[in-house]
This record gives sequence, C-alpha cells and structure tokens, in this order.
Amino acid sequence: MRKSIFLLPLLLLSPAMAEAADFFDTSSPESLLSLGLRLGVNTTNRNLNKEVFDVWNVNSWGTGVDVGAVVNINFRNYLTIQPGIFYESRSGKYAYVNTAGYDSDGVAQYMTQYGRDRSYNFTIPVMASFHFNLSDDIRWDLEAGPYFQFKLKNSVNGDFSYPVYSNPSANPVSYVPIKSTKFDFGMKFGTGLRILNHYLVAVHYEAGWLKPWSDSRLGGRNKGWVFSVGYDF
Repeated sequence: MRKSIFLLPLLLLSPAMAEAADFFDTSSPESLLSLGLRLGVNTTNRNLNKEVFDVWNVNSWGTGVDVGAVVNINFRNYLTIQPGIFYESRSGKYAYVNTAGYDSDGVAQYMTQYGRDRSYNFTIPVMASFHFNLSDDIRWDLEAGPYFQFKLKNSVNGDFSYPVYSNPSANPVSYVPIKSTKFDFGMKFGTGLRILNHYLVAVHYEAGWLKPWSDSRLGGRNKGWVFSVGYDF
C-alpha cells in the first residue's frame, strides 16, 4: 500500500511527460517533400518620406489577395525549409498637399493630390518554419525568411507626382511623376496553426528593405500583413 502511494504521482505525471517530450520532435519526418496551397487576403502600405510634401502626406493601408503554392522540404519533424511562389495584388490610397507658391498678396497656394495606387506582383519567399506540437492534431509554426518581389503592373487612379522646389518664395515649383521600382527584397515573418496534419491558418508580416520608388529622394518602404489559409498534401 505504501509503495502504491509513492508510485501514484509518477503514474499521473507520465502522460504529461510523454506529451512534453513530443512538443519539440527531433525525429526524422515520414517524407522529405510535400506540396502546399495557400489563399489569403492582405493589407499593405507603400509610403514616402514625410518631407516630400510639406503640408499633408498620408498613404493609407489598402487590401488585396494572395494566391500561391509552397514546397515543404522537411529536414526534421521540427524544421522545414519552405520556398514558395505567390501572385499578389496590393492597393492603397494616398493624399498629398504641398505649398505650390504664393500669390501677389503673399497668400500661400497649395497643390492637392489624392487617389488610389494598385500593383500586381510575383513574390517568392524562402521561409524556415519551426514546428511545435500542441497536441496530436494541432501544430504551432513559427516562420521567418527573405522574400523577393517582382512587379508585373502598377496602376494609379489620380495625380501622382512630387514637388521639386528651387525657390518657393518666388513660386517656382515643378512636379515630377512618381514611378515605382520593379523589384523589392525584404523579410517575411509569421506564425500559424496546422490542424489535422493538413489544414493551416496563418498570419505573416512582410517588411521591405529597398526603396519602393525609382527616385531615391522619396524614401519610403513596402510593408504588409497577410492572413491566409492553406492545405498541405
């Protein structure tokens, strides 16, 4: 009877110990390669330096879609390298106001621009995905890696130019069209859950490292959140 009392805590703890050991599974996977499909929505922003427009400079977050596929290269049950390719649409609204000069009475005159900017891109991320087993049917993923983005098309609904001042007090200001670059590079970070070994829900953040405009004086960065679901075969 006394031995049973001492053994009881060990018997109660043993299932929890076994489950804790599987939380970070270092064993070899059943298959090296697998394919996954992804579908998501995004909210993105592409801004300019605040100094470009001296009165008002706002680039709002817009929405778009992400559709793509990934290849899971499973090195261990806790580690996957995941290259992928995605078709993305991105959008955003902008509103700019700058001092265009002064009239004969010395009253400031303003130039106002507003509209919508939309782009279509191919994005290639290469992610390292670390897996943690919350239960037999639910896995938690933490992911990070670089991405490469190639712009297919960019369209603007509205005026889209920036002011170049030579002597604002004498009213000499000209406007140069704003043109976006064709390529971006940055880092992608995310987390998600894989359910029943096939279904995924995830959220990722994309942080561009390169200037998004062809004129480097405009500064700015690409950035965006992506909310997606997926299926791994």
